[in-house]
Amino acid sequence: MKREGKHLVFFDEGCPLCQKAVKRILKVDLARIFFFAPLMGKTAQEKLVGKNAALREMNTLVLLENVDTPNQRVWIRGKGALRIFWLIGGFWKLLGVFCFLPVGADLIYRLLAHHRHKFSREPQAFTPEEKIRFLP
Repeated sequence: MKREGKHLVFFDEGCPLCQKAVKRILKVDLARIFFFAPLMGKTAQEKLVGKNAALREMNTLVLLENVDTPNQRVWIRGKGALRIFWLIGGFWKLLGVFCFLPVGADLIYRLLAHHRHKFSREPQAFTPEEKIRFLP
C-alpha cells in the first residue's frame, strides 16, 4: 500500500486516556507515518483553520490524513481512531475497516470519551525518541 503523505493526529494533551492512545500509536506505527500535536497548540492553530477551526474546541481526536497534500482528509472521533488503524495496516487494518461504516464508531468513541478519566488517571511520559514526533 502506498502511503501518500504523513498523517497528523491532534489530541487532548491533558487527557491521560488520550495520552495512552498516542503512546499505543507510537508503539505500533513502525513506518513512522504519524505525527502528533495538542489540540490547543500552535500546530492546531495553523492546520485547523476555516471550516475545521471549530475542531480545536471539540476536545476530541482529529486526524489529518495526508497532511499538506491535495488529498488531505479530516477524520474525527471514532472514525479517526479507526482510520489510524487502517493506515497502520497489517493486522490493524482488520479494525480499521470499520472506519467505513456509517454509524457505530463515533457512538462508542463518545461513550469512552465521556468516561475517559475513569479509565486512566496516570499521565503518560514520552521518551525523547517519541517526542521527536510531536509538533507544538
